[in-house]
Amino acid sequence: MIGMSSHPQLIFDGASLGAAFATTAEVSTLLETLKSSGISRIDTAARYPPTNPNASERLLGETNVAARGFSIDSKIFCPGPPEGHLAPDLVRKSLKETYDRLNLGDKRLNVLHCHRPDPVTPLEEQAEVLNEQHKAGLFDKLGISNFDIEMIEKYIAICEEKGYVKPTVYQGMYNLVCRDIEKTLFPTLRKHHIVFNAYSPLAGGFLNGKLSSGETEGTRFEAGNVMDQGYRMIYDKKEMHDAIQFLTTILVSKGISKVEASLRWVAYHSQLNETDGIILGASSLSQIVQNMDAIAKGPLDESIAAAIEEMWNRMSVP
Repeated sequence: MIGMSSHPQLIFDGASLGAAFATTAEVSTLLETLKSSGISRIDTAARYPPTNPNASERLLGETNVAARGFSIDSKIFCPGPPEGHLAPDLVRKSLKETYDRLNLGDKRLNVLHCHRPDPVTPLEEQAEVLNEQHKAGLFDKLGISNFDIEMIEKYIAICEEKGYVKPTVYQGMYNLVCRDIEKTLFPTLRKHHIVFNAYSPLAGGFLNGKLSSGETEGTRFEAGNVMDQGYRMIYDKKEMHDAIQFLTTILVSKGISKVEASLRWVAYHSQLNETDGIILGASSLSQIVQNMDAIAKGPLDESIAAAIEEMWNRMSVP
């Protein structure tokens, strides 16, 4: 938990570029909105958006994102099953294509992430090629995502033995109904001085309550959405729907929406600190403004924060 007036760095989720924001004009306006809202860092990936890979990076490049003062994080291309995508030649190819699409020129990526583990390519080869690309000046920090604790420890051991660049950023799912990693993953990250960037602070939209009320049209939970099955496996459970009902009950008298409470919780009451990050997605400009306005309201009332903690304690009982 962090100070009363500070919060983790806010990062915009570039996964919607090429989908919700589909043209250079729309993305240019988006960048102006982000800047005016105080967000100067964007997280994207070669695979974004899932329905139109490469489009997010391409649109950012076409709108000269780097020249406009934004810091860019991206991820190595991972098509379909993660088998062999971190092989040396594919890492080099992916990073070159990312640079070309983003139109970075002489600038470098802030963070280069391994989007998912590669169970086929030996970790030693992965670490070596990523160190090679780091020494070439192509990115400042190495990030990982979806790596389990055993793999993190093995990777870091290789880096320490060989003198390779070590991962210093981890991106993972974290929100007020998805907190198991506080006891499992976080201790390992803190031990190795790895910051955590939380994606899905609104649980892919689950925390707005629409899935629980059956209003799924236009959401990730709508039948046919590319993300539907994955998110339903995580959130379409009795204990999750019970949590939504509990949140509704404690918030209705306070005049606070579930979305606002969720954002203020992760910003001020979670286990994130000022060096960590919160990745905020949006499908419209108004959502960006609303999310920033919510976080600007500061910490939740102590009674609400305590009730949310009680809710989690009940959810996490085996």
